[in-house]
Amino acid sequence: MNKKLIEMQDAFLYNINQVCSKLGLNNIMAQLYAILYLSDKPLSLDDMVERLKISKASVSVNIRALERYNAVKKVWVKKSRKDYYEADIDIAKVVRNRVRSMAQSRLSEIGDMINTSYETLNSISSSDKSEKDDVKIFVQRLNKLKDLHGKAKTVLNFI
Repeated sequence: MNKKLIEMQDAFLYNINQVCSKLGLNNIMAQLYAILYLSDKPLSLDDMVERLKISKASVSVNIRALERYNAVKKVWVKKSRKDYYEADIDIAKVVRNRVRSMAQSRLSEIGDMINTSYETLNSISSSDKSEKDDVKIFVQRLNKLKDLHGKAKTVLNFI
């Protein structure tokens, strides 16, 4: 590969690292996606190891995650027994899928928290009027949160 092209890719990968670090994202997955996206041909795990100078285990784990997110796919290369991969070049779709996946995960956690809170509230029995009022207020607020949670799930279905 042309030396200037390699330097440009290195700068691009460095910038992806910086962005991912600031956003709390996995920079290895981003780098793998980037080199596959910029490549004009499918790359093997060995190609990616050599290009990024990281362990094959790290490449393997992260490429599998990218496959689960439908950001990359395994492709067959004639006369080779190695696994080769290429990126889905529809970046908007890849980003949408990832955002949806992350949001669904967080919404699931929130749903679990809401359900646990309801269970706890249902187990509280008190004869104290002040405590009963506190529970009543908590239930009202929890109902609002549950309603918002439902709306967020509906909106997520349109992304």
